[in-house]
Amino acid sequence: MQKPRIDLDTPDWKGHWALVTGASSGIGREYCQQLASKGLNVVLVARREERLRDLAAEIESQFGVRTLVIVSDLADPSAAKRVKDALDTADVRVRLLVNNAAFGRWGRIELHAPELYQAMIQVDVAAPTRLALEFFPHLASLAPSALIMLSSPAALQPVPYMAVYAAAKAYIHALGQALYGEWSERGILVQTLVPGPTATEFDEIAGAYDSAIQKRGRAEEVVRASLRALAAGEPVVWQARNTLAQRLFALLPAPWVLRKVARMFAPPDQQARVGGKS
Repeated sequence: MQKPRIDLDTPDWKGHWALVTGASSGIGREYCQQLASKGLNVVLVARREERLRDLAAEIESQFGVRTLVIVSDLADPSAAKRVKDALDTADVRVRLLVNNAAFGRWGRIELHAPELYQAMIQVDVAAPTRLALEFFPHLASLAPSALIMLSSPAALQPVPYMAVYAAAKAYIHALGQALYGEWSERGILVQTLVPGPTATEFDEIAGAYDSAIQKRGRAEEVVRASLRALAAGEPVVWQARNTLAQRLFALLPAPWVLRKVARMFAPPDQQARVGGKS
């Protein structure tokens, strides 16, 4: 199997289109800016129209690229297909797809409505899968091309008090690597990116509380690591720190692992109950 390599600094990529979901803030916004700085046109997909249009105007002015804003809530099962239809209408073909959009929710699972988790599964699991399939014809016809799947350290073990989000990211982590195995021979580099805790709006939206996770990196660092790794053709990018310990969790007894992780993510009123000996 020949390993595709994607060097965005070559003239071959100038003027091609990238699509970024979750583009209005955080890591998605940073992808838009860094890709535009390399001369790529950008399709910005998210729910918040004003933010998207402000960002589109900013990168058009700064980098002289073209943009296309698509306001879409990926919790709608029809959203991915409608995004593809909008690009077909605009005669835009995507050579780089960044499946970044996702959300989570901290706390005891039974305290939140089932509809919240249904929406989370749609945004975090179903939409990235559907977008990858919808845009496969574009990626295959424009190869060498790339698909970036945003995983998480939460994918590496079950996470009590973030159960559905961690399970969703475990799916994305496995799917990204499987697609690399299937699509490399078609010239499509599928990168599974594992960022560390990052200073974005994610925690605020997820209702985060004080936990063992204190340090958070910058979105700029995450995206820079991702784009560097495209040039090396790497299928998995471990931008997160301390993932070796998390990967070793798979070899340790499940009760010990779950107790350890539960102590990290337990709500304040639960921390004394899960703080037993390890």
